[in-house]
Amino acid sequence: MIKAVMPVTLALLATTSQAFAQGPLHVDITDGTASPLLIAIPEVASGVIPGVANGEDAGEALARIVRADMSSTGLYRLVSIDGRYSGSEEVAFAPFARAGAQALVLGRARPSGNDALAYDCVLYDVFGARIETSQRILVSKAQWRRAAHKCADMVFAFTTGDQGHFDTRLLVIGQAGSAPGQGTSLLSMDFDGENRTSLTEERELVAMPRFGPGSRRIIYTSFTGPGPKLVLGDLDSGESRTLDLPKGVPSAPRFSPDGASVIFSLARDGEADIHVIDLSSGAVRQLTSNAGADTSPSYSPDGTSIAFESDRSGEPQVYVMASDGSGQKRISFGAGAHGSPTWSPRGDLIAFTKIENRTLRIGVMKPDGSRERIITEGGRDEDPAWAISGRAIAFQRTAGGEALPAVWITDLTGKLARQVKVGSSVGEPAWSGKRP
Repeated sequence: MIKAVMPVTLALLATTSQAFAQGPLHVDITDGTASPLLIAIPEVASGVIPGVANGEDAGEALARIVRADMSSTGLYRLVSIDGRYSGSEEVAFAPFARAGAQALVLGRARPSGNDALAYDCVLYDVFGARIETSQRILVSKAQWRRAAHKCADMVFAFTTGDQGHFDTRLLVIGQAGSAPGQGTSLLSMDFDGENRTSLTEERELVAMPRFGPGSRRIIYTSFTGPGPKLVLGDLDSGESRTLDLPKGVPSAPRFSPDGASVIFSLARDGEADIHVIDLSSGAVRQLTSNAGADTSPSYSPDGTSIAFESDRSGEPQVYVMASDGSGQKRISFGAGAHGSPTWSPRGDLIAFTKIENRTLRIGVMKPDGSRERIITEGGRDEDPAWAISGRAIAFQRTAGGEALPAVWITDLTGKLARQVKVGSSVGEPAWSGKRP
């Protein structure tokens, strides 16, 4: 059984203007690069709100989180001016225009009832002196950070046309002790490492977690008991069940895009092949049957294709096939080995781990294998996981000389890689979709 994570009621109200605008505040992105949008996100004085921001001015704390979210993408350049707004005064655009800001985000916080926080987030076109879009965001006071992440999501969605990835969660494997092999636990946290929750007991030995569509179900590999097994968990109820699989060693599970099935690798008799189980009927189908190891399957967003890792050609490479197992073909041909492929939610790229000269790095390629790019430069970077936006990748990094890993997040240029600060050693990240 896993520990339940109760959902938090959140409402979005009073949206103005058309989302996903293509006007002057639109960010044009090509091959992961863009000309940053100049954006101002000043503090809006809101006062201390009991239960919010640990006694700090709520407006200051929320604005700081919004700024951190936007600057983490590489798509925006923060513009600052002196002073802050009281929250009630009329917006004066001239100071922001003189500072060069193209966009302005103002967030006004206030209590709403006994246990709720209301956050009015407004995106302005500075030179047009007009509102482009806005939302009233309601969250419980205990989840006040979500208001800032939701505000950042609104701005990101309007200016890029993609879903924001700030109000999302990460699943990671936490390492117990100061050395590998001393036990693990499954942890859930906000994408920036805050609001951590342990879903399993320490030393339970778990690995390879994945979120299901809707982010309320998870699948992971458990090594507790007589042998490895795949465990399906419900985050709302805390209930879990072990999938009934054919004899063998299962690994690398992942949900289908519709959530109706789980694809996985099953090793037996010295070989490993890709299988899929229907979660309703329990029926299992084998999709590959080649000599060697086929593993790490990942569906395309539309569910029609599957990328996977196979060593049938001598060393691990990336292959793709139709969802029924037909049309298997190799797509990676560059130097070195290629493994752990993961399809972008946008469908335009496949992330992978490149293994060459005893180093592991994260790369991306087109679904046909073309335009391969390496985007990280760590000693051991592996296990890529996409943000729902398709604009960022979480991965596991084990730094030179270190025994235990950490989770990092990078943009698609690799220039803005940052460690997710957790306070303990974690790895094998999975990234949720949109939160309920």
